[in-house]
Amino acid sequence: MKVFILLPVYNDVKSLNKLIENILLLYEKQHDLELNFLVVNDGSSSNINELLNKNINLTIINLKSNQGNQKAVYAGLSYLNDNNFEFDFLIIMDSDGEDNPKDISNLLYEAKESNEKIIFASRSERSEGFIFKIFYFFFKIIFKILTGKKIDFGNYSCIPKNIIKSIITLPMIEIHYPSAIIKSKFQYKTIPFDKGKRYDGKSSMNMTNFILHAMKSLAVFNEQILTRIFIFSFVSILISFFSI
Repeated sequence: MKVFILLPVYNDVKSLNKLIENILLLYEKQHDLELNFLVVNDGSSSNINELLNKNINLTIINLKSNQGNQKAVYAGLSYLNDNNFEFDFLIIMDSDGEDNPKDISNLLYEAKESNEKIIFASRSERSEGFIFKIFYFFFKIIFKILTGKKIDFGNYSCIPKNIIKSIITLPMIEIHYPSAIIKSKFQYKTIPFDKGKRYDGKSSMNMTNFILHAMKSLAVFNEQILTRIFIFSFVSILISFFSI
């Protein structure tokens, strides 16, 4: 089984190297599994080409400027599709260590069993501070109210190769990959995993970035949200009118 692992990175090369090292240590003895790494350098200020271990099946694509995590994921998806790489499954994961490489085997198993479903890692336990968890809790409630959908997962996922071509054509997939899948007609399944801890440094996901990320996830549903707001406002006006 041939697997590509898509890793967007912005400057955090130390963590990226550690992640790749851990993945290889976990799976290098599985002779039926061929691992290939696709690193999307999201405009890092340092030259990551010189810092990464080249003694592996590694492809690096360099974006000219920092586009953000979601556009880096989209760039990787498009690159794999446009260049007709042969593989069976694609794993998308963040490069900082918070997506535990031990969970790759479970994602692959479920993907093989689920027949063309996308398998996401949902978060049963998060590693962030209390304040962040509170904000994330309320974000999920707001998302549910405004879209009618549930969101409890991020990028970490396993995609069968034969549906990637259809995925990259989804509206606003480059804005927010998980939301675009939720909105689409693609079948997906979630598996609960605990979130890991960063290998190095501090997360760039501060409250400002979290709010921007949340707004992007909602932007994918802009038409549905506007419709719900209009209906709610219209009903409120009618109730106010008839209660006079």
